[in-house]
Amino acid sequence: MKIGIITDVHNNVIALNSMLAVFEEEGCDEIICCGDIIGIGPFPEETVQRIKSLPNIRCVLGNHEKYLIHGIKKPYPSKMSEDEALHHKWEHSLLSYDSKKYIEELPYILNLSIEGVNIAVVHYSISKDNRYANFKANPNSADCENMFSNIKVDVILYGHDHNGSIVYSDDKMYINCGSLGCTSTNEGVAQGGILIIENEKVYFRKVFAEYNLQRVLDKIDSIRYPAYKEIKKFFYGVK
Repeated sequence: MKIGIITDVHNNVIALNSMLAVFEEEGCDEIICCGDIIGIGPFPEETVQRIKSLPNIRCVLGNHEKYLIHGIKKPYPSKMSEDEALHHKWEHSLLSYDSKKYIEELPYILNLSIEGVNIAVVHYSISKDNRYANFKANPNSADCENMFSNIKVDVILYGHDHNGSIVYSDDKMYINCGSLGCTSTNEGVAQGGILIIENEKVYFRKVFAEYNLQRVLDKIDSIRYPAYKEIKKFFYGVK
């Protein structure tokens, strides 16, 4: 079994299509998305519909999907500025009923058993009541064991930290393949991964796909949606 892994697509259908081409070339049997389909980028409706059109994909909610489901109300979530709140309201207004319904039906966590390997898919660490808990970027094995202490599986696939990381403990693999749609290096390279399961053994490798970043930036400039200057700087590396 060969599984394509993506996370943090963030409204970047151009990067998504490039990575899907890599998965097709690699012969992936299915695709797993670890949340944050929406947010940040300029193509919300196009991105959700592209994800929804894939017959072999499984997805979970990210924090950006939660903003859609629960709404953006004052007092805003921690560290969210007024411009950020307006940005979320802008993108939500562009999503069709069909796209919103698809997002609302996504689970917090997926528990899978594939060829004898138990896998959990989640955007980041969640508490016992199925809510997002404390998260640490660039984790070591102790950090991962603490974040995901209530999840008892062989492999945990997650996202949220755009840089990504792969951590091994005595009995688990913690895999964050890094953001597909938002890398702050201004290079136009999408991140993803491929998980291979053979004879109850698991192998993972990171994969990359070049895409036309300038098309994304041009679209952002043409719309000039709320917080677009900050988004270009922090999420696309534009100085």
